[in-house]
Amino acid sequence: MTGSYVPLARKWRPRTFADVVGQEEIVRALVNAVTQDRLAHAYLFSGPRGVGKTTSARLLAAAINCHASDRPTPSPCGTCASCTEVLEGRSIDALEIDGATHGKVDQARDLIEVVAFAPVRDRRKVFIIDEVHAISAAAFQALLKTLEEPPSHAVFILATTERHKIPATILSRCQRFDFRRLTDGEVAERLADIARREGFSVGDEPGPEGGPRVERAALSMLGAAATGSLRDGLSLFDQVAARAGGPVTAADVAALLGAPDRTALVALLTSLLEGDRAAVLAGCARLESAGADPRSTLHDLTALVRGAVRMAADPAAGPPAGLSEEGAARVTELARLTPYPTLLRLLTLTAEGDGTLRRSDVPALAFEVLLLRLAELPRLVPIEEILSGRLPLPPAAASAPAANGLPAAPAPVPPPPPPEAVSPRKAEPAHPRPAKAEPAPRRAAPEPEAPRFVGLTPLAVEPDPEPVADPAGAFREAVEKRQGQLAAALEDASVRVSGRTVRIVLDPPNPVLEKRLAEGPIRKFLVEAAVAVFGKTAEVVVESGEPDGGDLTQAAATADPRALEKEHLKRRVTGDERVKKILDLFGGEIADVRRDEGGS
Repeated sequence: MTGSYVPLARKWRPRTFADVVGQEEIVRALVNAVTQDRLAHAYLFSGPRGVGKTTSARLLAAAINCHASDRPTPSPCGTCASCTEVLEGRSIDALEIDGATHGKVDQARDLIEVVAFAPVRDRRKVFIIDEVHAISAAAFQALLKTLEEPPSHAVFILATTERHKIPATILSRCQRFDFRRLTDGEVAERLADIARREGFSVGDEPGPEGGPRVERAALSMLGAAATGSLRDGLSLFDQVAARAGGPVTAADVAALLGAPDRTALVALLTSLLEGDRAAVLAGCARLESAGADPRSTLHDLTALVRGAVRMAADPAAGPPAGLSEEGAARVTELARLTPYPTLLRLLTLTAEGDGTLRRSDVPALAFEVLLLRLAELPRLVPIEEILSGRLPLPPAAASAPAANGLPAAPAPVPPPPPPEAVSPRKAEPAHPRPAKAEPAPRRAAPEPEAPRFVGLTPLAVEPDPEPVADPAGAFREAVEKRQGQLAAALEDASVRVSGRTVRIVLDPPNPVLEKRLAEGPIRKFLVEAAVAVFGKTAEVVVESGEPDGGDLTQAAATADPRALEKEHLKRRVTGDERVKKILDLFGGEIADVRRDEGGS
């Protein structure tokens, strides 16, 4: 429809590189590349929303294909067919593709086929892929070869708000440009420039006769609410201008954003730093009755505290933007009088409070609780000052009983009884001898106080196990409880206990078993069993027994097998603790040993 209204964000979109706000370094690099004809085959523009990524991509495409010049130019005319179609997003040789709706691998293959065709009218074919991070991994893989070695007539410009989601193989094939978030001042200044072009008078400046006026404070509030996005700032300005229907004031912006007036915020900050709970609750009630949004209020309060912290850290810093002269003077005074650590804690809690309000089902209640917590900060005393002794403890803490972890004050010593109250042990003689001058009683030297450790839990001392009548048997039982197969392997070994040393003697020697018993897990079972029976300092030693004749192999080669087996059985029985007890009890000795053929 002819004459339809165009939103400000589209109407005042930059049409030359000089109109791009806040991205001077990127603009300089792109202009130099176009001027020197050093254009890359692929670019990646990343950064927050509304900072000029897609606009810069269109300007680069227009600079490459402008018909007013016979080569790429850093100053596209903006009036030829190519420039007009590119800046409006409808050029046949500058294709804009939405990565969120063209992210499948089949669509990536279709794009590769299109890239092979030469441009229809312009010098080069430019492909602008917006929100490229939404493309699937398979589609990225399909585009790798084309991005690395595209045809000479093709240029890719990828734009994204989430660069970390893009594969490293794609990043390495592109020239990367990181667009920064705009400052509040840059957004407010651009809004003022556009307001003048729209027929508004800015602040006290003279404007068109009978034209509407917009306050500087209102533009500052819009710049802060845009959070670095110029597109968001223009949309808000468009909305508040339609709402006001005439002059745009700070009150109109506050009503639109659901945020309180800055004067009310300064009063609330004063109540917080004075620790006035009643004033804080009254301020909360006024904000709630005015319909202020808790999150918007917290955002503005955080900005105010941030400005106070900056002024406290750097006296040369100016007050936060958007304040009246009286409000700026009050915030400056608060920053000067309030200790810096208190302001820093206040800023930390307000910055963390946004997440709490976002998760809360009742944001107004969460905001009120947060403000009451902030009001307690001026009363807090750093623990370092108390520990250093610079601040005295309150009387209640100084006279606290010993139950609180500190030693109680010693009880006063009662005075000695009067002499009349002491009954004499003997009757005094009628003529007492002159009393000798007794030396003054010597005061006992005060005993040195034992070191006091506050808040430490005494270590529990584990007593040693009680001695057992059969140490070797008890050790075998402890091993069997922990590992039954290990106890079975020790049946053919002798166990000898000397003090807290357990000796496991392999007789006859068994190198395989000895190596097995020395392994970490097996040895751990043996040591645990020894500690359970004999105490913490118990140790286990594994060794091989040697026959009286020396080498067992040589003895076995020369001896009678039956005699050798009988000798072996005799040694095993002699080393058994139970047999030893029986021999000691009856005073006997082993006459003969025979294998029980019927036993297991």
